[in-house]
Amino acid sequence: MKITILNGNPTQSRFDEYLNKLKAELEKGNNQVTKLDLRDLSLKYCTGCFDCWTKTPGICDTDIASQEMDRAIINSDFTLWAAPLIMGFPSALLKMALDKHLPLIHPYMVVDQHEAHHLKRYKNYPRVGLLVEQENDTDDRDLEIVKDIFSRTALNLKSKLDFIQTSKIPTDDLAQKIMHPRIGPHLYQKTPQLIPGETIIPPKRITVFNGSPRGKNGNTPIMLSKLMEGFGGDYEIHHLVQIKKVEEQVKAFQEAECVWLGFPLYTDAMPGLVKNFIEDLEPFQDNGNNPPMGFLVQSGFPEGIHSRYVEQYLESLAKRLGSPYLGTIIKGSGEGTRIKAETGNMDLFVKLDVLGKGFAESGQLSSSIHKSLARPERYPRVLGPVYRWFLNTKMAHNYFDSMLKVNNAFDRRNDQPFLN
Repeated sequence: MKITILNGNPTQSRFDEYLNKLKAELEKGNNQVTKLDLRDLSLKYCTGCFDCWTKTPGICDTDIASQEMDRAIINSDFTLWAAPLIMGFPSALLKMALDKHLPLIHPYMVVDQHEAHHLKRYKNYPRVGLLVEQENDTDDRDLEIVKDIFSRTALNLKSKLDFIQTSKIPTDDLAQKIMHPRIGPHLYQKTPQLIPGETIIPPKRITVFNGSPRGKNGNTPIMLSKLMEGFGGDYEIHHLVQIKKVEEQVKAFQEAECVWLGFPLYTDAMPGLVKNFIEDLEPFQDNGNNPPMGFLVQSGFPEGIHSRYVEQYLESLAKRLGSPYLGTIIKGSGEGTRIKAETGNMDLFVKLDVLGKGFAESGQLSSSIHKSLARPERYPRVLGPVYRWFLNTKMAHNYFDSMLKVNNAFDRRNDQPFLN
């Protein structure tokens, strides 16, 4: 059996010793084990360029280190994602690596679990498991949230999460779980609900953090700007892709009257660079005087349900920081926002404007508009056959096909470059 361990521990510690012991335990059974210490790889943050889908299909050509990782993953029978929890979620290092799993799937869409998901690029994908090292304050709710998100990540990797375990489990017991597939459905809860935000005294100024890896050129800053235009008060925006300005960004959070953090959904959670920013807020956990926090999550998937899982984490994050939670604005089908004409975005922009105005007047998000932006939460199951039919038409894939053709890569769109 071929097993790949992705060690997302940012600094060497007893967690590494645990993984080394696990590797030795697995090798006793004549398994071929590859352990990649991600901190030793020169991985780069995903920039959302889509070149791995539209220019060099199946390969991130700007990140050689991620190619080594993806080759190991797609040729393994089992992949273990392993990392310590930091701010209630696995490390930014592991999250950066998960974002680079994108070349392993195809940009085209299919219906899976009655939802829109990406098409397989390869015939076979490894089973996956998650190992975490708990923080001092980790509770069952933290582990439940992480389980849901990583189970969704596995689904989008065309696989299934076999388990989530903590490093308290003996290595021989974990080795047995790796060797024996779990039988049963996906582990994530099926219907996470919108979490209402609190009401605060309307702020005079909002500090906005744009978590789009495309920086100013993403879809997220467009939506954040429309929300702020509706708000009408003073605001400043920080682009988290400018990672060299992290001290300035952290200081802006510390001094903010109110914070709004927005980002695109990346492998069912926040982009790695956003997780990096969240980890930089760790010193403020015990402040007791942190600013209220609101969030915006947009995704290319049409249904709002895809973003509901990370919403659970964002509410927990605000609680961890002692910040009043203002709510999470969710918008599906967000990928085309930046290329549509103003008229094509009219409904979205009007609703964001009204949300912003309402927040400025009442200190809360309008529940009706908040909910309407996320619709459809799910498509009715009866539409499944219709949606499947549509996804088999050329029209359904025109967005990516046009880019593939411009890059003279259309004939290579189904390449499988990492097969040994």
